[in-house]
Amino acid sequence: MDQNMPMLFSTRSLLRQILQSNILFLFFLAVCCTPPEDPVKCSSPNNTNCTITNSYGAFPDRSICRAGSAAYPATEEELIAVIANATRNGLKMKAATRFSHSIPKLACPGGKEGLLISTKLLNRVLNIDVKAMTMTVESGVTLRELISEAATAGLALSYAPYWWGLTVGGLLGTGAHGSTLWDKGSSVHDYVVGLTIVSPGGAEDGFVKVRRLNDGDQELNAAKVSLGVLGVISQVWIN
Repeated sequence: MDQNMPMLFSTRSLLRQILQSNILFLFFLAVCCTPPEDPVKCSSPNNTNCTITNSYGAFPDRSICRAGSAAYPATEEELIAVIANATRNGLKMKAATRFSHSIPKLACPGGKEGLLISTKLLNRVLNIDVKAMTMTVESGVTLRELISEAATAGLALSYAPYWWGLTVGGLLGTGAHGSTLWDKGSSVHDYVVGLTIVSPGGAEDGFVKVRRLNDGDQELNAAKVSLGVLGVISQVWIN
């Protein structure tokens, strides 16, 4: 046998290890992910002359959705004030979520007179009741944040979609779900025991209506999966 053979095998082994290490390094680079950009973009500092898209960067018809302005309420009181003012001024409103995962144009208010109401800043966990196994969160809380906070308290969400960037309000409004026939099924909205939804109202109501719905209310099921046409979900109680 050639005396150089062991050296050849050793070199090949070293090259194989280097190649495998580089492939593994490239793999980790490939799977390293960052959140999508804010789907709402406005050309002025006071959030006017805006556009909205989804996390894929384009709606199915490739059109650009424009809106006259965008609002970022940080509390339920601010949300109520925004909707009351917009209703008083006859604006068309649509809710927009933090990452806008909806493929169709559910968030498009349809023109320069429209108003986008983002739930990006409505992102607080308000209460965790370990004994009752319920959580109260604002609608802009992401699925990742919800699961993390639940785990910290020793709780878990029964079933959920696999996109962690979904917000609670967004996944309810579109009927998002996991995959199971166990218990109540895989739809997240089936585990909601109450919510608050803010809608336009008449002059006698101050141009805004705040509905706090609980189990047993006939309107709760409609509010859970409303496709964004019944109002903006403010708070959610999940069991």
